[in-house]
Order: sequence, then C-alpha cells, then structure tokens
Amino acid sequence: MQMSRRSGFSLIELITTLSLMAIMSAVAFPRMDMGRLRSDAALRQLTMLCIQAQRTALMKQHNVILSVDQVNGRIRMVQDRNNSGTYDAGEAMSWMALEPGVRFVVAPAPLDGVSGTVSFVRPRVIETYQSVIFRRNGAASSDGLITVSAKPTDASASRAVFITQSTGRADGYRWHGTAWVRAGI
Repeated sequence: MQMSRRSGFSLIELITTLSLMAIMSAVAFPRMDMGRLRSDAALRQLTMLCIQAQRTALMKQHNVILSVDQVNGRIRMVQDRNNSGTYDAGEAMSWMALEPGVRFVVAPAPLDGVSGTVSFVRPRVIETYQSVIFRRNGAASSDGLITVSAKPTDASASRAVFITQSTGRADGYRWHGTAWVRAGI
C-alpha cells in the first residue's frame, strides 16, 4: 500500500487545539486584575509626563510647570517661557487626563517622608492647582508625590510617582501590601 502525503491538520486536531485554548483562557482570564493593569498604565503615563517636563525644561532652557487638577483627574503642563511661575498668554500649555477609571488617591503610607494624594514638600499653588516646577537646570522646585489608583478601596492597586527635587528625577512605585516597591517602567 502506498503512503499518501497529507498537508495541514485534520478537523479533530483543530477542534482539540481550540478546545484546549478555550479552557486555558477560561482559567487565566478571571485572574487578570484590570484595576491593577489600569493603575500600572496610569503610573507609566504620569512618570513619562514628568520625564517629558524635565527634558523639555532642559532642552528649551526655560521652566516647565506641572499642575495637578485633582477634581477633574488631569495634569496641566505649561512651558513657562518667561520663567514667571504662572501661565501667561502665548505660552504652550497642554492637559493630560488620567487613564479611564483612575483617580488621585491618598497614599497608603508615606514614601520618603511624603504622604497624601498630591503632596509636595515645598508646595506651590498655581491657579488653585498643586504644582511642581521643573527648572531649566533639570532640578524640580520640590520633592513630591502623586498617588493614583484604579481601585480606590484596594490599597494594593495604589501607584505613586515620586519626584526628587535635586535631580528632578521621577520614579514610579507600587504599593506591595506593607511597603512601596520601585516599579520598573
């Protein structure tokens, strides 16, 4: 008897493979915590905005102001071309909204001695918004903390961006039950 060459998969093989994939998906999907994933996305977004503000200040050689609008869940970035410490007509300004479902929340514990929702050691209030200024030398106007979460009642979904005054560096952190753990962005 002559052996025939077959190409492709039989119907039974395809159905078996699809069934196994469906079973694995059904087991894995409920374990995904969408709140924590949204919190992580917001953390990356906030960290990148702070990095962008610092780089813009260094490249353009003028201050950049980040102001936090806690009520509406957004952050304003102003390129303060005349270094006046406020937004003036003609200066570039943009708003960035937080990820859908993400809110500013109170930190479950202090981070480097700073606690709260949006807290700066040397607070600046510009047009009623808590603000931090990234200076043209790369430094920030204050050490500060911005805390967000997609699940405000679950502390384990808390994420924070800590801004270091001397370097203007923005680092992301996750709450890990009893302590803040640095998050690799």
